[in-house]
Amino acid sequence: MGMSKAAIERVKKGEVVVEDLEASSDKDLSIAIIARVDAPLEEIYSFLESGRLVELSTVTLSAGKIDTATFSMDAMSLPDDVLQQLVDEPEDTFYMSSDELALIKRAAVDGKARVLETYRGVLSARARAYWEEGVAGIVPYAGKDRSPRRDLDYANAAAKKLIQNVSVLAELDVVPAHSSSRARHRLTWAVQKGRDRAAPVLNHHILYAENDGEVSIVRRFYSGYDYDALQIVTGILPSTELACVVFYLNHTYTAQVAGFGGSAKRSIGRKLMQKELVAEMERTRTAIRDR
Repeated sequence: MGMSKAAIERVKKGEVVVEDLEASSDKDLSIAIIARVDAPLEEIYSFLESGRLVELSTVTLSAGKIDTATFSMDAMSLPDDVLQQLVDEPEDTFYMSSDELALIKRAAVDGKARVLETYRGVLSARARAYWEEGVAGIVPYAGKDRSPRRDLDYANAAAKKLIQNVSVLAELDVVPAHSSSRARHRLTWAVQKGRDRAAPVLNHHILYAENDGEVSIVRRFYSGYDYDALQIVTGILPSTELACVVFYLNHTYTAQVAGFGGSAKRSIGRKLMQKELVAEMERTRTAIRDR
């Protein structure tokens, strides 16, 4: 990505630098963070693989890998109060398509156990469709302008303006099940508590490494609550044997900042996200240094 000389000097001095990214849509809260981390590339990559920089003000209650042979979600459970709300008010609990909501409403007649089983099936079907079809397989949420597929298409288009590595660019569009490159692909699930509710998320992780740097892409293709989708690209470039520059590009999509007054809402949302991400980058540098 292009950086001013002043920004480059600030990074060299050890500052965490924030660069504006052009919003890819009226739902996009976009931001770039660049910082020097005084550690070898392998050590930084190992730390960032844990996904620490993916989350904003969330607490992970449970998480796991998704087996791409079975796509089973049996290990995923929900807090009892959230599950009861899903039985009573499915439309106001989690983001789902109209057909998925209909399945949950039919299951609600038989109680919480049946609803949990059905919702696991909803998530399993979404994971399978994404793995086998890529972004094109993502079903829209019910409601106006609620398409994670379109949001992630915007995120990919924005990333292609900044990423120069041809191999990494190819992975942005690849259907995970058909990838034949050196990149590693995996799916994960998590139940996280954000603003005021525990909700599940489904993620696609792409890891690509070369001698001159490494790239991690995290694509959230399903989010039960808070926002519609996100894509994060983290690049690590060695500057010396014992230091690297970390580039962090975040596109988070939420209907809460679209429509009337959207520009002001996006500005406020971006400032809040910037504050949290800069603080997390500082914590990351400290954690790596103290390992």
